[in-house]
Order: sequence, then C-alpha cells, then structure tokens
Amino acid sequence: MTRARISGVVAFLCLVAGPVLAQVPADLQKTMDERDQAVAKIDVATWDRLTADDFTLVDDTGAFMTKAQRLAQFKTQKPTPYTAPQRVQVKKYGDAYVRRFLNGGNLWVLDIWVRQPAGWRVAAVQTTTAKK
Repeated sequence: MTRARISGVVAFLCLVAGPVLAQVPADLQKTMDERDQAVAKIDVATWDRLTADDFTLVDDTGAFMTKAQRLAQFKTQKPTPYTAPQRVQVKKYGDAYVRRFLNGGNLWVLDIWVRQPAGWRVAAVQTTTAKK
C-alpha cells in the first residue's frame, strides 16, 4: 500500500470514527466533563448547578427519582476515583444532546443535555447494568 493510500485510509477512519464527539459544542463538552467529575467527587454544589430543576433519573434498579430525591441520595454517597466515560456516543436532536456511555465498565448511562438560560444542564439520566 502506498503512503498516499495509507494516509487516505487513516483520514477516512478519522472521519468515520470521530464525528460524534467532534460535533459537540466545546462548552457542552466542558460541562459534561465537569459534571462527570462532580459525580465522582460527590461535589454537591457542582452537581446541583449543572442539573436541571426538573431533572429525573431512572437507575439500574428501575427506581425513579426527582432532582430533590437524587440530591438527597447523592449527599449520602462517598467519593470514588474518577473514571472517564468509555464508548461515548453523543448525538444532537434539535436543541438537545443525548450522550450514551459506559461508566466504570458496569453501567450504561444515557443522559439528556439541554441549553437553559444559565447554560447546559442535564435534564434526565437513565442507567442500565452492562452485560459482562
């Protein structure tokens, strides 16, 4: 294979593999990262600030929680080492972004991000136990 052909294949693979995250606005990516870190650190103030008031969670046990319920539960948890999300997929739907990722290898997380007057906020999260 020629050098030009190899370069073309690499460029094609980058275009195919990379557009999902490349399309995420920089301010949204920063906010996602900040909230992910807040979850690991149990940083209540940051979690609260980056979570919409009408937030809902359905966890891997099927429990449904409002923001107030999740915040109360969140405050009882202990910090964990930060693990960057794996197998991340982000897709834009109108004015919202849906992110799917594997968290720490044992949970699939789907979160929905919306832009509000104060900035990007997560409006809903659903988690599912990952098959091994």
